[in-house]
Amino acid sequence: MKYNEALQTLGKNFDPFLHILKNEIIDETEWFFVVPSRAPYVKNHLLVIPKRKVYLLKDLKENEKIEMFKLLEKWTTKLHKIHPDINLLLRDGLVWWKTGKSVNHLHFHLIPDCPIWAEWQLNSIERKWYDETEYEIIIKEIKDNFC
Repeated sequence: MKYNEALQTLGKNFDPFLHILKNEIIDETEWFFVVPSRAPYVKNHLLVIPKRKVYLLKDLKENEKIEMFKLLEKWTTKLHKIHPDINLLLRDGLVWWKTGKSVNHLHFHLIPDCPIWAEWQLNSIERKWYDETEYEIIIKEIKDNFC
């Protein structure tokens, strides 16, 4: 079954992370668990998920953040034994169906050996490189908006 079909079957508001079975969990801490992705981008694609329903990274408590980082580091190290590259993808916020996010529950993807662009997107040769003037504008915009 394709991922879109599974989502339609389960319904838009279904949270699969609240229905994970014990035998699906490959690692577990007090506040998190690690499972293989049910819809992997590549082989050995893992998810690190808070046990309690959380929408935003900022909503994690300090002890949860410490545990989360340790778990991400642990599994990144394990994956690096056979994969040269690991991408860490944070999915937080609510689903608005604009970015491909499909679950209203904070989670992290550990994605080995996968480029950050899809085949249909621009490759690295076609990507824009900002000159100094353009880059200064981008820096100012980011500082104005986020700092």
